[in-house]
Amino acid sequence: MLPAPSWKWIGLVIADDAGNYLAVMPIPLRQKRMLGIPYSWVVHQPFFCQFVSVFSSDQTLDPTPFMQFMPQHFRYGSTFRIRQLPDGPFSFGRVETRSTQVLNLSVGYDVLYQRYSRDRKQNLKRALSANWSILASTDPEPLITLFCKNHTAGIDGGVADWAYAILRNLVAELSKRKLMTLRYACRDGRMEAGALFVSEGNRVIYLFNAASEAGRRGNARTLLVDQMIREKAGMKLLFDFESPEKLSIREFYKSFGASDEPFYDLRWSRLKAVEKIARTVVNRLNS
Repeated sequence: MLPAPSWKWIGLVIADDAGNYLAVMPIPLRQKRMLGIPYSWVVHQPFFCQFVSVFSSDQTLDPTPFMQFMPQHFRYGSTFRIRQLPDGPFSFGRVETRSTQVLNLSVGYDVLYQRYSRDRKQNLKRALSANWSILASTDPEPLITLFCKNHTAGIDGGVADWAYAILRNLVAELSKRKLMTLRYACRDGRMEAGALFVSEGNRVIYLFNAASEAGRRGNARTLLVDQMIREKAGMKLLFDFESPEKLSIREFYKSFGASDEPFYDLRWSRLKAVEKIARTVVNRLNS
């Protein structure tokens, strides 16, 4: 998700006296350029990664040192999203609370299904009677094609080709590590919807999806999501819809009975006046 040379990541580490890692927090960095010349690295959340965490086997470990060190060491953070935020004060310029929608799968499918909204139950019944066949795959190209044809027109500024290149690389790595499930809903020999699910820790993440008009009318994505929920129900897992800010999409996810889980968007700047001017010029040149 952070391909060189324009992206990289570092890890902040807390270690004991013997050098053993106690906790790690990854920090994604993006290189800023002026007239094609690289001039600085800034903290920037990458595509396909809603938030990061402090990773540690010690659940009681205090993440405060990470929050103190990061804005001191990196003078500019355009956006950094994290699950845990201890009590401050910290030197972030702005802290916004955001949320994703999650389902606790441990309660079992019967309980989960009863929490579906009335419309979601009806649409699932329609999907089950719509003669969809479900195809498992490791090939993201049909999913990308579905997204390009049916969704990019509604995105301000469109989607850059390099974003799809990152998705292709990500799918390849997830497939090698056996951490993904990619499925397509097919009818009459055509793929009309697709969904990419990722396993990470105690989460199943609904990372990327797309559908044609026929797939939307036939509630194919409802079927794909329900199938995954049904398979994982009863396990000690969270189903994370990785919700965008768009209200209609969030309402769709909440119709599965999902509830809000907060995370935090951090932004800060300790740039000098001349650097602020340079950043403004670069942004205007790139716009």
